[in-house]
Amino acid sequence: TADHPPLHITDEAEACAAVLIACLRANELDSDEDNAAFYTTIKSRNIFLGYDAAALVATAAQYFEQAGSPAALIDAAIGAIREQTRLPLFYHCLDVMLADGIVTPRENEVFRYLKRKFKVEDELAWKALEVMVMKNKL
Repeated sequence: TADHPPLHITDEAEACAAVLIACLRANELDSDEDNAAFYTTIKSRNIFLGYDAAALVATAAQYFEQAGSPAALIDAAIGAIREQTRLPLFYHCLDVMLADGIVTPRENEVFRYLKRKFKVEDELAWKALEVMVMKNKL
C-alpha cells in the first residue's frame, strides 16, 4: 500500500528467519507451529545464536504479514543474506518445507522461487530435494 514503505530487512538473522517463515507458510497442510524442523533450525544454527528464538519468530511472522506473500518476503530479505549463507539456508528451507514429507504446489512454487533468487544450480537443488525427501522418510 502507498502508506507503507516497501519492506526491507537489514539484519541477516532476521532475514534468514523471514525466509524460513516464508517456506513454513507455503505449506497449506499443517499448522506452522507444529514444524519441528523450523524451530530446531531457529534454535540451533550459528546465525541465530544470541537471538531469542521466540522473538525472532515473532519478528519474522510480522514481516510475513507486511510482505503478504512468501515471494515478497524473500525479496525483502535477500539483500541482507550474505552469499555464503544462501546455500545452507536453502537446505534449511527444504527441510522446513519437506518436514511433513509432502511437497504442496505452493511449496513447489516457493522452492523454484528460492532456487532462482539464491542462484542455486538446478542439479544441486533437485539433488538436495531428493536427499531431504529421503531423510524425512526415516
